[in-house]
Amino acid sequence: MKKTLVNFVVGAALLGATACSKTSTAQESAKLHPNEAHEMAPSYKAIGVPSGTYTMDKTHGYVTFSYSHFGFSNPQLRFRDIDAVLGFDADKPEASNLTVMIDAKSIDSGVDVFDEHLNSPDWFDTAKHGEITFKSTNFTRASATTGTMSGDLTIMGITKPLTLDVTLLVAKPHPLKKVPAIGIEARGTLKRSDFGLGNYAPGVSDQVDLLITSEFLKDK
Repeated sequence: MKKTLVNFVVGAALLGATACSKTSTAQESAKLHPNEAHEMAPSYKAIGVPSGTYTMDKTHGYVTFSYSHFGFSNPQLRFRDIDAVLGFDADKPEASNLTVMIDAKSIDSGVDVFDEHLNSPDWFDTAKHGEITFKSTNFTRASATTGTMSGDLTIMGITKPLTLDVTLLVAKPHPLKKVPAIGIEARGTLKRSDFGLGNYAPGVSDQVDLLITSEFLKDK
């Protein structure tokens, strides 16, 4: 539930890499999506950021998740303390890598008493398992601005594979920061029971929906 959100960051960055790949051509685009060749070819030339290390802007990085609470509501929770680093390869996006670290204690439901419960041994047991991590293992491009990011998600000391659908929002110089930047959005699902967090299922849904949207800035 926690750091799974983190995987989204990786995918987005890789998508950006795809868009700026100097070796991509209209012919390659046509093979991927024949009907989009005309639109994709210009995007490879117009959108571009250089290779390098990109760090998530902590003031614009969001990992949220939701689930069904006995069918009565769909709570929206998030983590407040997230760090993510992207090693971006503009010439070979598939070689890029992403690492995400989440402070499990920073879980935020908007209700203090619930946050205390979520930190307890009944749930995330953050006194023993204070960190959630995600490390990318693979990126597959679907188009100039979409793809799937796979990686290893670790929660409560348990590591499981996670795949996210990633969309590149933009890859260009940031108008305020004046450095190359990548904006991404990622969505995915996981089973909380896979990470020892299956209490109250199936009344409280085992499936958790993830939404991640973040901005990455190139290190100077």
